[in-house]
Amino acid sequence: MKHPSLLAIPANAAILLLRAGGVHLCRPLRSGEFVKFAKERGITIDAARLLRLERLGIFSPLFRVYNSNARTPLRLPLITNNWFRKGYAVDTSNGQPHEVPENFGAESEAYYSKFQIASLLWALADFTVPIHLENLLDGSELNETAWLERGAEMRRIADMHAERYSTGNQFRPAIDLLCQFISDRYYPYTRSNQRSRIVSEGGFASDKWMTINGTHWKWEPYARSWDPKYVAKVFNLTSDKLKHAFEALSTQQSWDDPLDHWHQLVQFVSPRERDRLKGKALAAETMRGGALMLGMLYRDLYGAEPGHPNEVRTTIITHVPELAARADVRRHMEFVVNRFDLNPAPKLTLFVEGASEEVAAKMVFERFFGAPAGTHQIEIIDLGGVDNATGGKKADRFRAILRLVDYLHHHQTFTFLILDNENYAQKLKDAAKDLASTLHSNRHATRPEYIKVWRTSFEFDNFSATEIAKAMTALANGVVFKSADVAACKKGNNPGAELSALYRARTNSGINKVNLASKLVEMIFDPSSRKALHPAPYQNTGARRSACRAQSFSDHGRKLGTQSALELLRQSAYKTWEKA
Repeated sequence: MKHPSLLAIPANAAILLLRAGGVHLCRPLRSGEFVKFAKERGITIDAARLLRLERLGIFSPLFRVYNSNARTPLRLPLITNNWFRKGYAVDTSNGQPHEVPENFGAESEAYYSKFQIASLLWALADFTVPIHLENLLDGSELNETAWLERGAEMRRIADMHAERYSTGNQFRPAIDLLCQFISDRYYPYTRSNQRSRIVSEGGFASDKWMTINGTHWKWEPYARSWDPKYVAKVFNLTSDKLKHAFEALSTQQSWDDPLDHWHQLVQFVSPRERDRLKGKALAAETMRGGALMLGMLYRDLYGAEPGHPNEVRTTIITHVPELAARADVRRHMEFVVNRFDLNPAPKLTLFVEGASEEVAAKMVFERFFGAPAGTHQIEIIDLGGVDNATGGKKADRFRAILRLVDYLHHHQTFTFLILDNENYAQKLKDAAKDLASTLHSNRHATRPEYIKVWRTSFEFDNFSATEIAKAMTALANGVVFKSADVAACKKGNNPGAELSALYRARTNSGINKVNLASKLVEMIFDPSSRKALHPAPYQNTGARRSACRAQSFSDHGRKLGTQSALELLRQSAYKTWEKA
């Protein structure tokens, strides 16, 4: 029986799933695989009990495959429904009556979704009753009255639960099925440490019952063509239904998760390391992945964020960290690790002239304070001489900034410099080629390709004279600039100064370079522009969004015959999107 206000399983759900839903990134698991998957999550289950639960209609697989006259296994994704029409495969997702083997054997195989862990936990909670054995004893003898009373009580409880499941309790199984259905689209977002994501392409998987051929399946084209409205149609979704399903699964995982109070920290841990969790923590990790996918589907359908799965069952008066800080993942992580006192960054950096001062300072900390300086979150840096701080006769102009770059590289922070071609910018780039690191032997302070000097300037190298003139006109409140005017400025000895002078001469005010840059960048995001960004499945994610913008800047630069230094930033951003 379907409740009109609750999520329900659609007709022919297994066929829809195997034809158009998730089979590549979260492939269906054979019963033996599902038992192992459940045991790793602290769930006591075996194949025999799965069969009993299936026979009673309490917990069913997605589908069951039987021996057939076909010479090849069931092929996924489905192209035809022949296997289901001929009875070689049966849709069991609705829990409708079907033939179930007496024993776990060779005549058929059941397939489950990893997201059914949530419903399995729910069912086992109803059908697993603790017994205090001492209450059944009378001295050293069996207390038959107590045994019969306890047995009658358990029978009554079992009948009550069985009746409730047999009347079509579809809500929670429908959540599992929906999670599986959308997994090929959203699962990579759950395999994330908030800075990078693991994206797996479709592979080849086969057993005697089923073959999944995804060798040509690619996530990015699939994600681009994804239509969330199709899912809403199949599952008859409404905003209230989907949000209720999201909150139900979120509440369950949060309640069961022993790491619930540490969820802000755990979300920044590598997903491969989170896979090493055990028991309830690993089960909660699986359910949280499902809840995150439901939340992303809700966002795509209704344009609103339903919240974080671990913050659903609590009333939050003040978000800590604040929501504004969470928009920047690096800043968010900094707040979180500070809260847990896990930030390894030094709270104080002490620069000293040379090795003798470094040794002296370290000895003071170790002997007087009884611990190395690092214990007090203090870092001591040997500058290698006064000239490395003040600069000498030959390199005094550039020493400070390059030493800072050297220091940041020492802390594994890639550092780029992007400069207009004016004053001593080119000499700084040339000096970097020969400046040795003071913190690492056999290294330079930086790499030459990490310093980009525009041929002219950011504006002239990345945007045409027509675009710059259009942007200046937008800022000038009625004064019109022509591309020929801007092109003439570019030919001057100091194009930037020429451009500023042109603007002042026409408007009697100085040009605001920040506003000019904003107007130019807006052209990149203007859908009517021939240089507009192409839609991408990752356009709402920070690392990918930055990469796309950098790519667009680089495209502008290439069209004008220059390689943008932002291309280097793009390459760095792409490193955060891992390929499994």
